[in-house]
Amino acid sequence: MVKLSVSALAVLVAAAASSSSVTAFVPASSSSTRFGVASKLQSAVAEAPTATAKSAEALTPPPMSPLTVWGEPIVDIASLQKKCRSQKAPGFAPTVHATQDWGLASDDIEGQLSYAKEHAMELKQQMQENGCLVFRGFDLMKTSEGFQDFYNAIGMKVCLDPLHSVSARPTVSGEKNSPVYEAVNKESRKNFFIGMHNEFVGTRAPRAAAFVCLKAAETGGEFLIADGRAIFRDLDTDLVERLYQRNI
Repeated sequence: MVKLSVSALAVLVAAAASSSSVTAFVPASSSSTRFGVASKLQSAVAEAPTATAKSAEALTPPPMSPLTVWGEPIVDIASLQKKCRSQKAPGFAPTVHATQDWGLASDDIEGQLSYAKEHAMELKQQMQENGCLVFRGFDLMKTSEGFQDFYNAIGMKVCLDPLHSVSARPTVSGEKNSPVYEAVNKESRKNFFIGMHNEFVGTRAPRAAAFVCLKAAETGGEFLIADGRAIFRDLDTDLVERLYQRNI
C-alpha cells in the first residue's frame, strides 16, 4: 500500500489473473487520509513465493505500518462537501494494459519490468490523481516473485500489515516477515461479510495497497474497490455531518 495524496488513498491494484481473488502486498509510507479508497476482500488462494521472496533480505522484519496522520479539524464539513460537489469529479481506477497501453506482449516480463522502472514517477502520479490503477495482461505479476519485482520497480516500500498483531492475515509463504499477505480468509469468518473499508487500523495506516490475483477462486472471489471521494460527494449531507461529529 502507498499513499500519495491528501484527498484520496492511492491503491495499486494488480489484476494478474482473470478472476479477482487477491493477496495483499502492504507497502510503507508516512501519512494517512480521512477519505480514501475502500476495498472489499472476499477469498484468496495464492501460490508460494519463490526463492527470492524467501531470501534473508526479504525476511528481515519490515518497519511498522506508519502512524495515521489526521488532517486539521474541519469546522464546516457540509461546506466542504458542497465545494467537492461543485468541482469536476476526478477520474477513478483506469485500466493499464500491457499490450494496449505499453505496447508490450503479455509474456514480455523483462520489458514490463523495465517499463515500470522507467515510468515509476508517472505511474505514481496516476495513482495520486485517479485513486487507483488496475493492471491487466501482465505475466510479470502472475507470480509472487514478479509481483514483488513490479512493486519494487516503481519504488514502493513494504511495511507490516496494520493487523499483524492479531495475525488476521497470513503471509503467502507462511514466513512471519514475508511482505506478501493473503486476504482475511479464515474458515471461522467464512460467513461474515467484509464490507467496503479503508486499509488502516486506528493508529496505523499504510499510504497505499497493492493487490494481486495469483490463483483464481473456484467460486466468488470478487474484488471491489470504491472511490472514497465519490462516496463523500454522494452521501446525504446530514449523514456526513453526523458521521463526522461521531469521529467515524
